[in-house]
Amino acid sequence: MVMDAMRELLTVFTVLFAGLAAGGGFVVLEGFFRDKLQDLFDDVNYFIFFFLVSGYFLYALGEVSFYLMKVIAGDESVIGIADVYWFAGAILIVVSFLALLITSWKDERSSSRLFGTLGVIFLALAVVTYVLFGFIPESDSLSFFNYFYPLMSALIVAISFSVLFFFEQHEHFSMPLFMFFLASVGILLGDVLFAISSAQGIYLTGGLGSVTDIFYTLGYGLSLLAFVMFRFRMHQAAEL
Repeated sequence: MVMDAMRELLTVFTVLFAGLAAGGGFVVLEGFFRDKLQDLFDDVNYFIFFFLVSGYFLYALGEVSFYLMKVIAGDESVIGIADVYWFAGAILIVVSFLALLITSWKDERSSSRLFGTLGVIFLALAVVTYVLFGFIPESDSLSFFNYFYPLMSALIVAISFSVLFFFEQHEHFSMPLFMFFLASVGILLGDVLFAISSAQGIYLTGGLGSVTDIFYTLGYGLSLLAFVMFRFRMHQAAEL
């Protein structure tokens, strides 16, 4: 009973922070449409940051949708509206961080930083692939998304790691970007553990499911912090 109550509490915390993160993302997106805000960025960076924020907003929205559909409504379908949000969010985040990496590299032409990022990408994908295929049992009931989300999260973490290589170039937005990187690490760990525990049928009953929710809560909590910092930096830059 105690474990069940704790598990339910962790789930509520995960959804709560995801909801707050979605609200924070909405506030930041609204700020992008304000008059003269585009003057803060050149055309390329404006779209990069807009799509990056949109991606993390969709991630948080997907978590809330997953809870409403699976837990509240009792939907047992394999693919739901949450997958649409998560899929679109993952694509936007990957494209945004990749574009940010390319523009940052063009400014410095640092081969060591570029190859360092490529090495991190290869290592992250290799490790996550090994873990997934090593711990997830073969089953016809597994969907494409059981592998897609952890691998995409690994790719996001690896590419966003480049923020550390080009930290000084991002000026006002270095710390918010770093927070997004840390948030992605939390979500990656949650995705890997969710894929393993759900495939083994222990997500709802085992302790591994609770650890999964802790990492998701951490990821969405850091996303919320990143949104708050991003909005604050936007406000500061607008006053300069």
